[in-house]
Amino acid sequence: MKGKNLTRILMTILLVLISIAVIIIAFVGIYLPNLNKLKNIIPDYKLGTELDGIIEYRLVVDHSENEKEVYVDSNGNIKGEVKKDNNSNESVEVKTDLEQAEDTTNDTGYKIETRKIKVNNDDALTKENFEKAKSIFEERLERAGATEYAIRLDDVTGNMVVELSQNDDVSYLYQIALSSYGEFDIIDNQTGVRLMDKSHLKNATVVYDTDPESNTYTIYLQLTLDEEGTKLLKEMSKQYIEYTDSEGKSQKDYISIRVDGSSIMTTYFGEEYNQSILNIPISSNVSASDLNSYSKSVEDIAFLLNQEVIPVKYTMNGSALFIGSNFNENIMNIFYWSIVIALVIILIVLFIKFGSAGLLAGILNAALIGLLTLVLKYVKVTISISSMVAFFGVMLLNLIFLVLYLKKLKEQKENAYLETMKVFYSINFPVIVVAFIFTFFVSATVTGLGSVLFWGMLLQIIFNTIITKYVLECK
Repeated sequence: MKGKNLTRILMTILLVLISIAVIIIAFVGIYLPNLNKLKNIIPDYKLGTELDGIIEYRLVVDHSENEKEVYVDSNGNIKGEVKKDNNSNESVEVKTDLEQAEDTTNDTGYKIETRKIKVNNDDALTKENFEKAKSIFEERLERAGATEYAIRLDDVTGNMVVELSQNDDVSYLYQIALSSYGEFDIIDNQTGVRLMDKSHLKNATVVYDTDPESNTYTIYLQLTLDEEGTKLLKEMSKQYIEYTDSEGKSQKDYISIRVDGSSIMTTYFGEEYNQSILNIPISSNVSASDLNSYSKSVEDIAFLLNQEVIPVKYTMNGSALFIGSNFNENIMNIFYWSIVIALVIILIVLFIKFGSAGLLAGILNAALIGLLTLVLKYVKVTISISSMVAFFGVMLLNLIFLVLYLKKLKEQKENAYLETMKVFYSINFPVIVVAFIFTFFVSATVTGLGSVLFWGMLLQIIFNTIITKYVLECK
């Protein structure tokens, strides 16, 4: 019996020492040599925009227009831009006399006209399209992984202000979500005539092909076309082929597959194509270690093609701006020292009221809060003002739990811990539900609050059940 008690006492001492170590690591850190100086290897808090400031992009509707030579069908519809600069074996002879160009046809079967082409047609500049563009931007930012964002729209001018968090890769988010339009087409590479547009594209995804001999990969952008698109592709496969000209020379007619006006592949067909799926090789001979980095760019293309095309085109007004927080830059230090002071006060109060048991409870309480700070740092919970309030809320709830538990122990209640659990968590069940729901909100402020409550309550249950109960009931 004495040996068993000694083991429990030693185990209790060990747990208390571990708790003190957790407190030191959480509130002081672990410093290791790095480039001739000591560096704390414990990560910092991830701050929300209300504490850390924002990166602001100002997007204005593009009202510019350019004079271009275009192909026009018999109904006056534009069928593509005349391609002037290309490296193909054939080129279109563009006539300089406008009247002659309008009155004649070329081998494409369309007229060539010089028109002033607006980046945004007047009929596209509507309140409905402005709001739709904002909605698409928001959806893209969310799917691209933006943790915090806000978009303010002037529904009269269509101009927008987009606010992003410094915690995110803002240049990537701007490129993938705000500056790209997701347009897709296939053109005749020799002339520039549009052969297919995005209306025939059903889906885009990324697929891989492995070469077992070299253990390398080829990354494809896989496009799935609708029925009409499949027919159009079949017709292309008959025309854009390798052939022999009248002089007996081998020639090739190419198509160009484009995203947002930039070619991602120029090719011709070796045989008639009857499938609805088109695999476009983007990167080849990719090693396994480089697969993720190479596939990311292809995934970005697929991401854009699967989104709606932005109905209004924007340009950035100036450069990205950093807007500082309205809060004092030392607010995190204030938050940090407030926690430390609160934990010391709690320890003193518990010691005065419950003696040595209260002292142990105060140390364990500090260890639990220290453990919570470490978890919040490593899971990268966004810290906002509401998160700070939730943090102190967790501290208060655990203090209430400890007081109830210590009272029952002092009164030598049977099953003191279980009885405390029943009373405490029956009252705080709504808090647990709210915490769980809030973690799924889009708003980082609400999510941060919910995450702090969620992790706080979860760690409280686990820590108190395994550690606190064992230490305080050790006899």
